[in-house]
Amino acid sequence: MFALPEAAPQPWAGRRDGIRRGTVERHTVTGHALGEEREIWTYLPPEGADNDANGGGGPLPVLVLCDGDMWFGRLGFQDTLDALIDDGALPPLVVLSPDAVDAATRRRDLGGREAFAAFLAEGLLPWARARWPLTAEADRTAVSGQGSGATAALYAGLTRAHRFGRVLAQSPSPGWHPGDGTAYGQADDGAAYGQADDGSAPVVHLGLGLHDGAAATEHGEALVPALRARGHQVHHRVHNGGRDHACRQGLLAEALVEAFREERAANGLRDRA
Repeated sequence: MFALPEAAPQPWAGRRDGIRRGTVERHTVTGHALGEEREIWTYLPPEGADNDANGGGGPLPVLVLCDGDMWFGRLGFQDTLDALIDDGALPPLVVLSPDAVDAATRRRDLGGREAFAAFLAEGLLPWARARWPLTAEADRTAVSGQGSGATAALYAGLTRAHRFGRVLAQSPSPGWHPGDGTAYGQADDGAAYGQADDGSAPVVHLGLGLHDGAAATEHGEALVPALRARGHQVHHRVHNGGRDHACRQGLLAEALVEAFREERAANGLRDRA
């Protein structure tokens, strides 16, 4: 990646020497909602999923991240996570990142797709919690994606607020909005979509690029008042970039720091960068 002098800094990008490293594993999970198995990239923090080794703060928070083959197979996002944790900017957490498989499967699954949201919430999370000591609290469980993956994250958060209390979405693809489609309106447990059992709504961290394209920019800006009108707290950030992972890597790192700020404070963590 070539960065000009005034490019936004990405202090956690790249592989650092001399710090503890997390572990990336690949597992195959049966996706009943998808009708097929799916490979999952998992990131475990440097001390593993043992909550005592990670400071005894209880079960670990969770990030569900679309496009695992991109983030971990190509971009090495584990290096960014290691740096964030080492600096104290992010608490130790576990990342569950489904593989996109191929372009056709990605087009089928991502976006506002009920089957994929069901897989994440009712398939992937219970599978992971049976394997590692992970939180069941919605406020400590985030879902994230970029492009059509951002739309998938929004849909999962809005329709499963009792599972996902945080949505980290960068440049959501146009063509879907809250309330779109006949499935929107009633969750599988009878609760209203967009709210958890206690009436709270997921917090949305929305990143948009000035060069995302006219349709995508208009769509993203329209989401802000639409989500706020439904009771969501929206953290809205616009960057001078486009729909590429060079920009999205920095946006995702910043959104993670913002999303888990209260978690860091509760654990006594402070930035050391």
